Amino acid sequence: MTREVYSDQKFIEFSRRQVFVRVFTDTDSQGDRLVNKFNVDGYPTIIILDSSGEEVDRIMGFRSAPDLIEELEPVFERSGGKGYKI
Repeated sequence: MTREVYSDQKFIEFSRRQVFVRVFTDTDSQGDRLVNKFNVDGYPTIIILDSSGEEVDRIMGFRSAPDLIEELEPVFERSGGKGYKI
């Protein structure tokens, strides 16, 4: 997803309206803790949290940049426009 999605100009513009945090379990010190906390069992997994840190939705599996934007927009709208991605 790094090459195909996160570097896409439209996705970059879209992502500026939200807070995204990428976590890698093999290099991030908190990676394993977050994987366990949110019961992540496949990659990539995008977890959308509300402002209190509660999960409001999740997306599992690869999506193209346009498909990911299309799937995330209504989730962010329902959650008040605040979300975090792990």
